[in-house]
Amino acid sequence: MTKRIEEFIKTASKEQKSVLFKIHELGEQEQKLVEAYNKKIEPHQKAIRDTNELKDGQYAKIIREDANDLALITTFDEREKLQNIRNEIKKYVMKAVELGMEDVGFIERNYEHYVGETLLQ
Repeated sequence: MTKRIEEFIKTASKEQKSVLFKIHELGEQEQKLVEAYNKKIEPHQKAIRDTNELKDGQYAKIIREDANDLALITTFDEREKLQNIRNEIKKYVMKAVELGMEDVGFIERNYEHYVGETLLQ
């Protein structure tokens, strides 16, 4: 049976609470990085959308490819930071499962997203 975090906190050990807090803290960092990434990539996505509204042809294809390449280059740092944060979250989500927290709804819902495999209980 899935437990809500409020229920779980009442009986959680200090280490379990620490892991939950760290996941929450990293999640906030991830959200800020995603917002910064989206803000930086938006002009490139707009260029691609605007080009898609033009007639399809070789020139439009070149503009789309250039805009996509620029988006990849200009957001390299943000994407690397984001991946590092997600790897940290993955580590703590796995630690939460090691600590017997697999029935906490938050961990259940996020395990597959960050670890990349289904949580078997």
